[in-house]
Amino acid sequence: MENLINPYPIKMFVFGNDTNLGNKIASYLQTTPAEYEIVVFPDMERIPHQTETVRGLDVFIILTSQNGEEIDKWLIDYLRFIYAIKSGSPHRITVVLPKSVHQRADVKNYKLRQPRLTSFYPDLMKTAGADYIITCKLHNPASCTMNPPMDNTDTTFLIVDKIIENFPDLSKIIIAATDLSGGKYFSRKVSNKLQVPLIITDKERNPITNESSAIKVYSYGEISEERTKVVFIDDIISTFGSMSDAADALKEKFSFITDFYAAATHADFTKKTCENIIKSKFKEVWITDTVPVKQAYLEEIKENGKEVVVISVAKLLAKVIDNVHNGRQISLLWE
Repeated sequence: MENLINPYPIKMFVFGNDTNLGNKIASYLQTTPAEYEIVVFPDMERIPHQTETVRGLDVFIILTSQNGEEIDKWLIDYLRFIYAIKSGSPHRITVVLPKSVHQRADVKNYKLRQPRLTSFYPDLMKTAGADYIITCKLHNPASCTMNPPMDNTDTTFLIVDKIIENFPDLSKIIIAATDLSGGKYFSRKVSNKLQVPLIITDKERNPITNESSAIKVYSYGEISEERTKVVFIDDIISTFGSMSDAADALKEKFSFITDFYAAATHADFTKKTCENIIKSKFKEVWITDTVPVKQAYLEEIKENGKEVVVISVAKLLAKVIDNVHNGRQISLLWE
């Protein structure tokens, strides 16, 4: 008989310099995050550790950290904390990384001698004592590790739901991607789900200088003039430069497109991102809260007439955690 009830009680820690998402997840699970502390010695040596027992418990540790805000320090603290939890003899340790680190370093770059890093931190977490990893929307699904086992939570349906909510009449919608790699995969998935046309842009680059020389536009399905709204889909928004350039190329080719929207799971916002969003053709940018965005950035964008809409993944991750804890299938949550 299938065992759906875990006999080992759950204990959750929310770790990092931004605890908003972790606290929301805990609220959905109707649990209170457990206590921990970080001891800092005069020489700045840091020892994070739990302040209550974890013996025999099913432990989940959630790490969210504002991108670029001492993230490497927090990741090292995270490894120390996993090790501290492991020394307390729990039944299992599950690491919850809403955004996995080094996602785009998914192949070895022989020309630049850059390593493949997608499994770097999972390897370290396994060494520290992690038994299992939960993350959201990997840049390359093939980066999902087996040691430790990793669940790649698909957030595509959250974007699909947002599109349907905003645009009940799908006859006016086009889905778009900024490149022929990951963006194509994610946007095609949304296009197929909604049964609407797809446009993919691709930058031609100089093979010597690697500079962009032109943008080609490929269309799939009938792009009629009644389709005046386009939604760009991607997994990560970083500088927003590619999306801005792609929108310019689409406007030049399809002058009847009037409204531009962008949607992505991970928001690696910087000052440059804000500048590019503000001067772009986009009306709204939809992101999730896997990476907290500085409030100052959101306010600056809004003051300049653009809107950033945050879609929370808290409820989804709470369901994933609950299913993992109780041995239930998780893919049904988004299929």
